[in-house]
Amino acid sequence: MMGSVTVMMAMCAAALGAPWQPEQFPIGYWLGPPPEANSLQTWQTVADCNFTFTGPRGGYSVEENLEMLDFCQQAGVRALVTDSRIHWQMTANEGWEETVAEIIADYASHPALYGYYLKDEPNHQLFAPLGEMSREFERQDPDHLPYINLFPTYANVRQLGTPTYADHVAKFLETVQPRVLSYDHYALLRAGGMRPDYYENLAIIRDLGLQHNTPQWQIILSLAHLAYRDPTEAEMRWQVYTSLAYGMKGIMYFTYWTPPSLAQEGRYGIVDGEGRPARLYPIVQQLNSEIRALGATLLGLTSTEVYHTGEQIPAGATRQGTDAVVRVPEELPLLVGMFEDKAGELYAMIVNRDWENPVELQANMATHVAGVAEVSAENGSEAELEMTDGAVPLELPAGGGRLLHLSTEFDYPQPPRPRTEISFQFDDGGDLEGWSPGHSLGSAVVRDGVLTMAITGDDPYMTRSFLRLPPDAVSVVRVRMRITSGNDEGQLFWGTAAEPGFSDQRYLNFAIQPDGEWHEYEVPVGEHPKWRGQKVQAVRLDPTTGGAEEGARVEIDWIVGE
Repeated sequence: MMGSVTVMMAMCAAALGAPWQPEQFPIGYWLGPPPEANSLQTWQTVADCNFTFTGPRGGYSVEENLEMLDFCQQAGVRALVTDSRIHWQMTANEGWEETVAEIIADYASHPALYGYYLKDEPNHQLFAPLGEMSREFERQDPDHLPYINLFPTYANVRQLGTPTYADHVAKFLETVQPRVLSYDHYALLRAGGMRPDYYENLAIIRDLGLQHNTPQWQIILSLAHLAYRDPTEAEMRWQVYTSLAYGMKGIMYFTYWTPPSLAQEGRYGIVDGEGRPARLYPIVQQLNSEIRALGATLLGLTSTEVYHTGEQIPAGATRQGTDAVVRVPEELPLLVGMFEDKAGELYAMIVNRDWENPVELQANMATHVAGVAEVSAENGSEAELEMTDGAVPLELPAGGGRLLHLSTEFDYPQPPRPRTEISFQFDDGGDLEGWSPGHSLGSAVVRDGVLTMAITGDDPYMTRSFLRLPPDAVSVVRVRMRITSGNDEGQLFWGTAAEPGFSDQRYLNFAIQPDGEWHEYEVPVGEHPKWRGQKVQAVRLDPTTGGAEEGARVEIDWIVGE
């Protein structure tokens, strides 16, 4: 068996030091079936709940672990093995690397192996030996995960061994260099409400995980114990979707199996103390199905931003900014996680932070969002959503979320091409031909050979710079336009090489008819002493000097010089 492991190690050497890259979104648990329940039916129940791997559970011998792996393979699920030979003190023993090799030789060739459980919630003083262990397992078997889990924010300094929680996580990442950054946080309190640092914990893990290019996992509550209550269906959904919105790349539950002492008190995990599905089993089964469907997309995304709305913004959270690509109502308790894929495509997960009430909302998209599709939580496919005036209507169940794929289009303005003549026909759809609607003109559109603009205030005008007109090349400027309202006079200003700005010394008035009909107008610029003999560099057209009614518009067919 060692020979096959050696070959595998050589083939996978390129993976050393890389972040964990699973084929499926990691969905696991803590406290699985005990050794006496080690049967095909037990592990089939796990697989039927849509878990992708089984989590840590002590007490198994090597033979029982191998039997478990056989059952897991038949059921279609993989397993983290817990082996008594793996402990943080092992690095103090001479030749401990050979022990790692023996463990790997026992399990690594089994197709159902997911990884090796190393330690839960270590103090800072254990980071150095755990780092040695983790890297040795990775060096000898880069295909399988060496797994360690961290404390939550509410651990004390004695437990952490560091002055702050953020320092604890940063030191762990720097010292251990893990392939995943896993932690647990149980937020739902028996006395009511939630821990105030739940979102802060998510933010710290997200931020430091991104800095170190390490996928982040969260372990959520599925068992009433100590000060924690029995979660409702909506509270389970809330834990899952808030985790996904913060960019978590793995979800685990505490616990799957129910300890006998808690079963006697009527408290149950996902299955009871005999392995029978309990109240949460169908709820978790459905949530895991949704995670698997969305996870196929989420695994390829990078979290770029997370922000909140509502009357109260949670501790450690960021309020929605004015420049948000996806804007949701400020008064609703919502969470938006923004993502980007390798091609630069944008995604948004919108979550209802209220686990008691569903919500309806309008999600308003930035102007460069051309379309919105939803990634189905049923099968991972995409379906276009209706967007009207940049708004998408959404309904969210209590604690629920939806993943959106945003299609974006934006043409960054380029400097206008220099022109040695005045000849603007507006024949190319969308091309303003270098004209800028600079004042009291909006919604400029070129369509069907016409430039159309709304008049939004007094003194509307548009400018065209980057002209290079030779002296006296143009003596008349002609304009064909129609305007629905305004004063009966237009103006043409210009700037020259000698006097580049627009001023009252360089303009001509011309009479117009603001009747909504097409008319051709002639501006005899060659008669003006400030035009004759000058190199003209810019022109400004005021289609009317003011007085337009609300809702008025101007349309220009062409502007030419002769």
